[in-house]
Amino acid sequence: MTATAHETVRDAGRSLGVPEPVTEAFLRLLRPCVYLCPYEELPEELRKDARPAARAAGSAHLPRGVVVPAYVPHVMTVDCAAIPTGVLDIDFPADGHVVILAEITDQDEGFLFHLPAGTETVERRPGEAEPDALKSYESFPLYAVPGTTMPGALRRSHVAEAVDYAEGDAERARLVDNLIEEMGTILAVPWGYGIQLGGFSPAWHDPLEDRGSVLFVSIPESAVFGGDCITLVSGSREQIAERRYDELEFDVES
Repeated sequence: MTATAHETVRDAGRSLGVPEPVTEAFLRLLRPCVYLCPYEELPEELRKDARPAARAAGSAHLPRGVVVPAYVPHVMTVDCAAIPTGVLDIDFPADGHVVILAEITDQDEGFLFHLPAGTETVERRPGEAEPDALKSYESFPLYAVPGTTMPGALRRSHVAEAVDYAEGDAERARLVDNLIEEMGTILAVPWGYGIQLGGFSPAWHDPLEDRGSVLFVSIPESAVFGGDCITLVSGSREQIAERRYDELEFDVES
């Protein structure tokens, strides 16, 4: 979480009159992420000398011999070395590329590969049997922005300090609820509605954290191909840290 976001939340707590230990308890629940967004959505201070961190759409480049069904399109390739270090609280590769191919419309099918730096690749093309299976979307760059996320259904009952402070006092309960609302407003940055690495999942219906999973990446269909679905790629911290990407789950919400 950025220092600016920390301080903004603290200032909100002070303005509301919420005791500092209660505000700090809420801050401890938040998790960092990295957003990947087009250049025009970058915050102004990051635009100078901005380096692309990923490439969306277009053709995938994979090692010769790696076979992915022709109907599964290339979604994104991440340049791992361009992702800010020391931000994420999941183990994301420091070099090479992460390549994601997935049906992000209405199918829970996807493939995720880490290609170490120096891996030789070839351009993947549709098979002859399905010449139109891979729609031709022009490739475009994405840029990294460190961010912060909060649980999707955060309540005062989730924080013991808040429960103790508000117990039996309607006005104190209102102040805590207002702080939670303020946190949501502070963290709802304009560039935070696109692709997201790590952090809490932006699931609409079924937060994957409720079943013990950890978000690796979330990909709104609108950020790549246009559309209303969102694909959540998740697994355990151990699967992510050990690069067992073939075990990660692809879930589509619509």
